[in-house]
Order: sequence, then structure tokens, then C-alpha cells
Amino acid sequence: MTDYSDNNNKKESSSPIYPDDLPLRMKTRPGGSGQAVGRAEEERGRTSGKASERRGSAAGGRERRTSVGAAERRGNAAGGGRSRMSAGAERRGNAAGGRKNRYLEALRKIPGLVPKKPKLRKGKKKAYFYDLLTRIFLGAVAVIFAVNLIVPSRKFSPDENRNLAQMPKISAASLANGDFFRDFNSYESDQFVGRDLWMNIRSLGTMILGNRESENVYFGKDGYLLSKPVVPDPETVNATEKAINDFSGRHSDLNMNLLMIPDAASILTDKLPRNAPAEDQILDIRGFENRLDSKIQIIDAIGVMQKNKDQKIYYKTDHHWTSLGAYEAFLGAANQLGIDTPITENTIYTVSDSFQGTLASRSGRHISRDSIEIYQPDGTDVEYYVTYPDTGEKSTSMFMSDKLKEKDQYQVFFGGNHPLVEIRTTANNGRNLLVFKDSYANSFMQFLYPYFQSIIMVDPRYYYDDIETAITSYGITDVLFLYSADTLLADTNLADTLNASSVSDSGSDNGDSGMESMNGSSTDSSSSETVGSSSADHAVTGTSSSEGEGSGSDNAVSVSSSQNTGSAADAAG
Repeated sequence: MTDYSDNNNKKESSSPIYPDDLPLRMKTRPGGSGQAVGRAEEERGRTSGKASERRGSAAGGRERRTSVGAAERRGNAAGGGRSRMSAGAERRGNAAGGRKNRYLEALRKIPGLVPKKPKLRKGKKKAYFYDLLTRIFLGAVAVIFAVNLIVPSRKFSPDENRNLAQMPKISAASLANGDFFRDFNSYESDQFVGRDLWMNIRSLGTMILGNRESENVYFGKDGYLLSKPVVPDPETVNATEKAINDFSGRHSDLNMNLLMIPDAASILTDKLPRNAPAEDQILDIRGFENRLDSKIQIIDAIGVMQKNKDQKIYYKTDHHWTSLGAYEAFLGAANQLGIDTPITENTIYTVSDSFQGTLASRSGRHISRDSIEIYQPDGTDVEYYVTYPDTGEKSTSMFMSDKLKEKDQYQVFFGGNHPLVEIRTTANNGRNLLVFKDSYANSFMQFLYPYFQSIIMVDPRYYYDDIETAITSYGITDVLFLYSADTLLADTNLADTLNASSVSDSGSDNGDSGMESMNGSSTDSSSSETVGSSSADHAVTGTSSSEGEGSGSDNAVSVSSSQNTGSAADAAG
């Protein structure tokens, strides 16, 4: 019997043996999935054969050899079949991949069809990004510059309530001293296209970042916008004080009073943002008052406003005082103005509840709205009419309803500021009041007219005639300086007006008309001809004077249910 023990003791090789006739691809990929499965099956076959041999040792060596051989053949056949299947799948995958690669390679060879993406290093990428930003910025500057050249310049900004800078004239002197470039810079800033929009965007960004101030306007509590008090210029203040004192010395026979109103930031200190830096305007006002001539009576507006600070004496969105604030100041000033029994009962009409004033426009913050009220004193039969010498218009009302349709609705009082306004009444008491004023006085006159025969309002910012001639012509007996502190502490126009001594042609004309209108017979006849409406009509309807050149009814306030609290019938009653 042949001994096969040597064959059984031989160690099986762990590495597969590839016949020479196998494809080269199979030889180079011993890790293929088909071959691995074949070897595994072969190994299981050998193991099964050995087990069978041990179990059938009694049957003889020949049967054992037959069993082992059969098992090996089955294992090899199974492994070989799976290897051939795996090889076929691999060949199909390689063929498909090859076709795809050849297709893409062919597309790349077509010029411009599949552009090759540039590969930039990190430094080059950053330079490319900065270059792109530069191009965008320069393009935007060029477009804005071109638009600024095309769009016509504006003369006045209703949002900021001020005149805007105009294109300066070029001259050798202005170029040499630099004035042209400074003026041109102001012109470009004021006339920048979309200025109001950019200001609103900046204000919004300021608020988002947590800042509590924009364009010198504080974002106060309870929706209040508070203008930052001006820092007085000592030279300007000294010039104004000297001009007032000199004027008082020249007219010692006149009853003179000064009413200087502090702004909201100095009174409503509890509305200011925490730790907000602000000029001590109360101290500035007291210092100004103390340096005036003793003949000038000081009306304590500070005490009156502080006493009533819990009431709505200032607008939330505008720098002016409200009609209520003006009324409280009138009551406090009545005694010094020679008014023994001031009227304390008034009919109040709300003519607007959508007012957003200069502070809202300047800061770009539009979160609050104000109401505007006008007062009609009760218990008086004194009537009046108003003349505007600069336009020739006359009206039986100091209120103009058409201004409620504009952005600055505070202009409902007299239609805004004028160089000179005449208010003539039927009081016939011989008292003629000259008021040097800013816009704060406009809402104050509704309380003052019953006590004077005439009131002449002069705004030095626009008045260029000789004031001495006007005083004589109008027969002035009383003088009132009525200003906000921000204006009086920073403005030079009052000093220029008070110091003027020459009489211009236009001033002479105004003086002659004033003299004619203020003599006794002319005043009485004019009043009887033109003042025929009731006191309530003055407040809300108004008619054109028989001597006027315009239609006063177009400008007078009319009470309607859409924008007022009362009806026309209520107003007439």
C-alpha cells in the first residue's frame, strides 16, 4: 500500500500560485474579490477533506484519497468560477471607466468648451479678492459722482430744516486762501445724492450697534429725541449781550423783557440716556441773564419749565416747545409783560397727530409721532388780522392749514418764519409790542394778541431793514426778546440787527407803511373793515383781508374730522 503520509505532512503555501496562462491583470491584482473567494472555498475544501479522512479512516486509504480529491476539486472549481466572475466584472468596470476618461479627454481638447479652472495660491486669491473690491468701489464712486453732476442742487432740506450749501464761485483769492475747497466740501456733503436716505441708514446702524446718539441728537427714554445743547462761543455771546445792553440804553423809555427758553435736554434730564454728556445750558442761561442791563426784566422760563416738566411741554420728535409749553410760559410771564388778568380758559384744537419734527429727520429715527394743538382764548372779544409785508399777504388767522401737508408741520403757526410779521388787533389800548424772535415765538403769539393793539415780530435771521426806523414807525411801547437758548447763545444776527443804524430803501418803505397803519384813525378803520369774524373763526377758519393780495382762506386752519378732535361746528361755537 502506498504511503501518503508525506503528502499530508506538507505545509500548504499561504500564497496563491498563478499559472502562466492567466492574464497579466490577474497576476498584478492578487487582492481581487473573485480570487479571495476562490481561495476561501479551496481552504474550506481541504478542511472538509481532512475531516472526512479522519471520519473514514476505517474505510481505507483509497476512499480517503478519493474523498480528499473530490473535495479539493469541488473547492477549486467553486473558487475558480467566482474568480472568473469577478474578473469579468472588473473588466467591464475598467472598460466603462476607460470610455468615460476618453470622452472627457476629448471634450477638453475642444477649445473654449470646458475651460480649465485656474489654480491660485492663497496669496494670489487674496490679491484677486482685493482687486475685485477696488474695482467695485471705484465704479460706485464714479457712478455717484456722475449722478451728483446731473441731479440739480437743492436749496433747502425739509428733513434738516435748514438751507443747504450751494456751489461756491471760483476765484484766485478763494483758491489761494483755501475758502473754495472748504466751501466745495460743504457743498458736496449737503448735495450728496440720497443724503437723507444715507442719514437714515446710518442712524439705523448706530442704533443697532447700541449707540444712543446721532447727529447731535440723543435717543432718549419714552421715545423722546433730545437735541444736544450747543456749546456757546464766548465771542458771539459777548457781542450779543453788548448789543442788547446798548439797545436798552438807547431806548430807556421802552418796557423791555427777555424770555430765553431752555431746550428739552436741559429740562427733561430724566429722559436722557444714562451718563449722556451735555452742556450745562441752565448755567449758560443764568450767566447770560446776569450780564444784561438791569433795565431789562428777566422772565424765568427755567423755573416755569421745570415746574411743568411732567406735562407734555416739548415735542418728542422736534426741538420746539409745544403749545402747552408756550401756554405755561405765558402764564409765568404775564405779570412782567403788564398783563394783570391773563386768560386761563382756552378751547383747544388738535390739528395733527402725525407730526415728526426736525429731530426725527436729523437723526433718522422715526419711532414716535407728535400731535400739534392750537389754542383759542375764551372770554375775549378782541379780534385780529395778520399782515406779511414780505409777501403782501393778509389773513384773519395766524394758522395756515396748508403747512400741515408738508413735512415741517410746525409751520402751521404763521406759515413758518418771516423777516417781519404784523398782528393788528381791536384792543385799542395803545400798547405796541416789538418781538425779537426765533421760531419759538410763533406758537407763543396765540396767547399774547388780546393784550396789545399791535404786535410786530422781527426775525433778525431774515430781517435786513433798519430797526430804529421800524420802532418809530410802529410806535413801539414794549420790547420782548423771545428766543430759545440754542439760538440766542450761538446766533450773531440779533447783534447785527440791533447795531444797524443806516436806513435802506426797503426799510424806509416799510417804515412809511407802518406809520400810516399805526396812526389812530387808520388803525380803527382798518380793523373795522377787515376784522369781522368771531374769535373762534380766527383759530380755525380765517378769511382774507379786504386789503390783502392773497386768499387767506386757503392758508387758514380749518377743523375737519379727519385730522382734528373737533368739528367745524364745534369750532364756530
